[in-house]
Amino acid sequence: MAWIAEDRRNAVVEQGTKYLSDDMKIDIAKKYFPRYPTKRACLLPTLHIIQHHYNWIPLAALEEVAAFLGISPAEVMDTATFYEEYWLKLKGKYLIQVCRSLSCAICASKQLTEHCEK
Repeated sequence: MAWIAEDRRNAVVEQGTKYLSDDMKIDIAKKYFPRYPTKRACLLPTLHIIQHHYNWIPLAALEEVAAFLGISPAEVMDTATFYEEYWLKLKGKYLIQVCRSLSCAICASKQLTEHCEK
């Protein structure tokens, strides 16, 4: 799999919007803190909660998660950019994904992708 590199050094963080609400924090604290050995270990479920609520993860939300869990924003960004299921850009109404594994490539995934692009 090829890595997609994006330059986020000049990324603008939205100010004034609160993405991690108090209700979300309470829910995470009650539901996940007891299940994991540290707050840091709750990072993945916290990112999932934000993504399911907004359908993507805004940059400002990454900073809020870092402050809430007591870890660095860079660590949250590393995690969010490592996993493909986290979206740091707003997606469209419909999302079509085509598997590009070797077995799917043998079964004509390239032709399927080209057809979807048309």
